[in-house]
Amino acid sequence: MTPMFPRMADKVPPGVLGSACVDHFEVSEEASNSTMLRSLRAGGRFDFVPPGVYARLSINGTVMMTDTPMERYTNVGVVSEAHGHVLIAGLGLGMILWPILAKSDVTEVTVIEKNPDVVDLVLPYVPDDLRLGVLEGDIYTWDPVKGVKFDTIYFDIWADISEDNLSEMATLHRRFGRRLNPGGWMGSWRKEHLVSERRRARQDPFRGTVKCGTFR
Repeated sequence: MTPMFPRMADKVPPGVLGSACVDHFEVSEEASNSTMLRSLRAGGRFDFVPPGVYARLSINGTVMMTDTPMERYTNVGVVSEAHGHVLIAGLGLGMILWPILAKSDVTEVTVIEKNPDVVDLVLPYVPDDLRLGVLEGDIYTWDPVKGVKFDTIYFDIWADISEDNLSEMATLHRRFGRRLNPGGWMGSWRKEHLVSERRRARQDPFRGTVKCGTFR
């Protein structure tokens, strides 16, 4: 596993609050071996999950995220790019906040989370850091204070990996492009992967729509 991310079962305890649920699940040796075979068949995709205990966030029964290797690997990019004032859409388990706030060149982190139950359930277990602010709001309608711009913007609000997400990503990138400082970075969870898959699907229409991995 990528060492920059903490083991979230050690950070966020199980709990239920309204529509939000955090639970811990164990991956056995047998289940782990099964994910290894699936990963090999997929050509080295990060579907392999080592044995152990993992954390999972669900909303109304839909799994929004876990801290399995796929989640870690697909969020390395934003951690690498994060600097200055960081805007994140989607609190999740708070996993990416730990390595982002460990960076000395990050001056402020603003997280926008739509679901108040997620905020109340997870917020007590995010890093205790004066640079961090978590606000309840819908990223499609939320507006920053007039004149405020960001150096890093990241959208991670989708429960699965689907090409259907690309239109929503395009909307958000257009909406917040004017809020990005020169030299800043803006991304969405798995956007590059989805663009690549859509290009391949157009070349081979029998590929179908991409859906997500094992435990999310």
